[in-house]
Amino acid sequence: MNLLTRIFAVGSMLVASHLFAAGAFEGKVTLTMTGDRGKPMDMHYSMKGDRVRTDIDAEGHEMSMIMDLPKLEMIILMAEQKMYMVRPLPKPDQQSMEKHDSKAANIDINRTGKTETILGYKADQLLITDKDTGNVTELWVAPDLGNFMGLGNSGGSPFGGRKQSSSAAKWEEALKGSKGGFPLRVISHDAKGKETFKMEATKIEPGPLPDSLFAPPAGYQKFEMPNMGGLNPFKHE
Repeated sequence: MNLLTRIFAVGSMLVASHLFAAGAFEGKVTLTMTGDRGKPMDMHYSMKGDRVRTDIDAEGHEMSMIMDLPKLEMIILMAEQKMYMVRPLPKPDQQSMEKHDSKAANIDINRTGKTETILGYKADQLLITDKDTGNVTELWVAPDLGNFMGLGNSGGSPFGGRKQSSSAAKWEEALKGSKGGFPLRVISHDAKGKETFKMEATKIEPGPLPDSLFAPPAGYQKFEMPNMGGLNPFKHE
């Protein structure tokens, strides 16, 4: 699956699964993620009302995605080409909700009662066990930062690694069913105890964000891609 297709798949999943929820927090959170290949990368997560923007350097390509739930659309920014795409997002339906309920049934959520202050925000500890695989994820979730839109079902990375797993992002499913919140620390281990993914907030910058951050920059040209499986400006070997 190419990178651009991954982005659209992530956006579609988020809306279909009701992951997006507006929060009172406005500002930017910087998250550092390390996958099973051990190469860290930073993601900047900007939130303003019903809109969220993510910026990341994915495999040498600067990529940005803007989610706007009221409009049911996703804007993909391609900085290298100074172009952007607008993709409609599907409305949630009964079938997608039933699929979510089925996934959630295979998750064991343990609220330990432990709390920790991370970057000035109180976070509650959750232990998430995937009953199918035995994988365990430790979450430290802050309730005061709105709800997390997720990284997509790609092994803990928004643009994925080499492997895809149906249980790779069960901790995201858990956030939907446990009063939500924003994860400031996530540590996943496989059934043998090996760490497979880590994500931790390194900076939180509350404050007003300009509306222009959630729109294509001036000078960007609109790019049309009728078939997501076809032309891909990010494709590389």
